[in-house]
Amino acid sequence: MEISINTAQNVGIVLEPAGLVRRIAATMIDLMLLGSVLLLFTTLLSPLLEVWNGTNILIAILFIVLLLYHGVCEFFFNGRSVGKMALQLRVVRLDGRKLSFWDCLLRWSLRLVDISASMGVVAMLSIIISSKMQRLGDLAAGTTVIREKTGVSIHQFSLYDTPDDYRVVFPQVAMLTDKDISIIKEIMREVENNRDYKLLAPLTFRVKTLTGIQTDMNNLVFMQTVLKDYIHLTKQ
Repeated sequence: MEISINTAQNVGIVLEPAGLVRRIAATMIDLMLLGSVLLLFTTLLSPLLEVWNGTNILIAILFIVLLLYHGVCEFFFNGRSVGKMALQLRVVRLDGRKLSFWDCLLRWSLRLVDISASMGVVAMLSIIISSKMQRLGDLAAGTTVIREKTGVSIHQFSLYDTPDDYRVVFPQVAMLTDKDISIIKEIMREVENNRDYKLLAPLTFRVKTLTGIQTDMNNLVFMQTVLKDYIHLTKQ
């Protein structure tokens, strides 16, 4: 099974959704990690229980940290927890944009409903029924979990995403078509994955010919800037 994601730049990316078994396995790895951390800290702090009442506060703080684990990990590690990293899974947005703090917060809050409160039953049913294998948190946030493979990756595409206050360097990139950008992205992926920098010279020449851009900027930096400019302009 595969899902197609159309990014904000109208570039289609075909990805493999994470299967139910792999998602459960990733969750089990995370649970074992959290259980080990909780056991370790409880063991280390237990001798202090008799001499310092404040230890209960520390334990409460620890439980809160563990409770927030998934949301925090997915935000700071770009859609991955330790379990997802181990099994090469990642949370991605269906529109191709970079995962935001609010996406992670929404997924985490509904995790309490479809996983914690129901022992995962609601999440499993939702994943099975959904055409893009989404649990309730995914449906609300517009995300899903994919299995990462070499080649096209939504993470690689999001490397060129831009903040709202980004200033376009070359407005002439608006002359490029979605097909042009798709070809540029494929070549840039080859450059980045295999360090095949000789591909940059003809690519740069072609882009400058199409757009009339004149610059002495390094070829690699120039092409990265072109992608960022185009992405920023098309998402306005």
